[in-house]
Amino acid sequence: MASIGTWALIVSLVVSCYGALAAFTARRRQSSMLADSAEKSLWIVSGLSTAACAILLYALLTHQFQFQYVYGHTSTHLPIIYRISAFWAGEEGSLLLWFWFVAALALVALLFRPRTDPARSYLVCILSLVNAFFAALILLTSNPFEIYPMIPSEGAGMLPLLRNPGMVLHPPILFLGYAAYTIPFASALSALWSDTLDSNWLARMRRWNLFAWATLGAGILIGAWWAYVELGWGGFWAWDPVENASLIPWLVGTALLHSAILEERVRKHRCWNLILPALTFALCLFATLVTRGGIIVSDLHGFSSSIQPIAYYLFAAILAVLLTTFALIFRRRRTFSDHTSPEGLVSREKVFLLANTVLCGIAAIVFIGTIYPSLVRAISGNLVSLGASFFNRLASPFMLVVIVLIGVCPWLAWGRTPGKTTRKFLLPFAAGAVASVLLAVFGIRSPAFLVSVFVCVFVVVSLFGLVIGDLAAAGRGKRGAAAISAVMAQLRRSHRRYGAQLVHFAIVLIVIGVAGSTLYKTEELVSLKPGESVNFEGYRLTYESFGVDTIDEVPETYESHIRYEATLSATRDGSRVRMLRPEKNYHWGLEHPWVTEVAISSTLFEDLYVALASLSEDGRASFKIVLNPLIAWLWIGGALLLVGAVLAGWPTRRSTVKGDANA
Repeated sequence: MASIGTWALIVSLVVSCYGALAAFTARRRQSSMLADSAEKSLWIVSGLSTAACAILLYALLTHQFQFQYVYGHTSTHLPIIYRISAFWAGEEGSLLLWFWFVAALALVALLFRPRTDPARSYLVCILSLVNAFFAALILLTSNPFEIYPMIPSEGAGMLPLLRNPGMVLHPPILFLGYAAYTIPFASALSALWSDTLDSNWLARMRRWNLFAWATLGAGILIGAWWAYVELGWGGFWAWDPVENASLIPWLVGTALLHSAILEERVRKHRCWNLILPALTFALCLFATLVTRGGIIVSDLHGFSSSIQPIAYYLFAAILAVLLTTFALIFRRRRTFSDHTSPEGLVSREKVFLLANTVLCGIAAIVFIGTIYPSLVRAISGNLVSLGASFFNRLASPFMLVVIVLIGVCPWLAWGRTPGKTTRKFLLPFAAGAVASVLLAVFGIRSPAFLVSVFVCVFVVVSLFGLVIGDLAAAGRGKRGAAAISAVMAQLRRSHRRYGAQLVHFAIVLIVIGVAGSTLYKTEELVSLKPGESVNFEGYRLTYESFGVDTIDEVPETYESHIRYEATLSATRDGSRVRMLRPEKNYHWGLEHPWVTEVAISSTLFEDLYVALASLSEDGRASFKIVLNPLIAWLWIGGALLLVGAVLAGWPTRRSTVKGDANA
């Protein structure tokens, strides 16, 4: 069975190489037979990659421990949901999953591409080359179908930190986002290669980019939630290199979304939409280079501390993507003709350009901060580190600029500076000022938090004012059912615009959650005996009892551990809030044996977060108690962001390039 999986990858590589060559030749010779043959290769590769995935999944579910991958990531103790998630727990499985996503999405992109499209063969060529790269990468560096000469009776098991719902959702969604960015890249490069830079390729690229952006964003947010509930440090984002590596392409993809709208509306700045897709795809490869290549050491995600063979292949692919794109742009440079319509000093396109510049600037800051310690170590041998304070100081002001632009942009016109625009900002400005003053009166003294509140209120009032104004205008002069019908028709007709506004509103909620939980987080380390209590930020925590259990002792795997559990009751104003049961587990089969399981009591206004730091034989326990204000709005904003992205990308019966575009 393992040999079948390996041969599926080998044949995928051969067929992909044939498909790329056939598609290129078909375009040159205008051969429909070769073109059809090349397109069929995408079907074959999609089927072969599916078969390879099915074989590995079957091996994981049925405890085929002769597979080195199955042995290293599962055991008989492991529940079925985590045997499934073991598919993407290691490098080999995660690359195979990425390959499968790319092959499947390539097929979907081809099915929705008109047969008369002159760039179709070039698209097939590029997608086939990407398929070939991933098949070769797996075969040369990370084959999940390697087997042992004998069959072990038990597997090593899954690392305890991976036994979390976040493991089930975060990696596959993240890799789906990475894979989806292949399509905007291939669309842009094929249009550039075939010199068919019309409105059609731009509309198709925008839809795929929106899907990739929303998927990658969801993966990042789920990863942040996973870190928050699992690691026991009370935070959700540590600016770790692996975290940064997924954030950078998302920021550049955000700029790409806006640059696509910019070209749709004013036919300018086309180079943004040719460079950014390639850069985003290259940064997705860079994310794996950081995660698995060993060129950057991650304290939080300790995958590898020395350069791995996969790093050389990924680095070569990144160079190939960027050099090919820039070479084609240089070759076609004379065909880039922007319209010469005048732009006002304060116009919507100016704000879009500013937003794109700032987003790319933030991505550059995070990128430089991520690679800087490794560069210093490689050049001088010195060990340096850039902590969260570095990224917060440099990135936070730029993010606030982006948030302000969200509230300003929808009120501006394309190509000119309206004379009475400033009046429209008086109410949002006043609302933000009043909110900040009230918070200051009630004792909030943090300048950063007050500025954040001012900006967020300004943007929320601005966005709601715009939507309410639109709906009021739609229903003006009508009554009863007629007014409701007109309002609903306006919502359906402009769902793309309102979806974009919902995304922007969701980002404001995320900022509120980040600002509140970062600037006003309080924590305390306390030591208690059973029956003792402590007062903390309005809560009274009573240490009720403790317990010690041995779990999965035989056979010994990574899941074998001693569980230390404490029970606390939390009350507020004399009323019980809930029972909290934090754990600390000792996994004796691991190099770093201690793993924390936190207990959280959540409301819309704050999270009470308790981690068990230590437990002695007489029952005395140390607890880390954290209060995270407003953090629930981070997760609520993430959910609304996905809803808004779906609304913005939902197809309409009559889709026009010059439709509503306020994203």
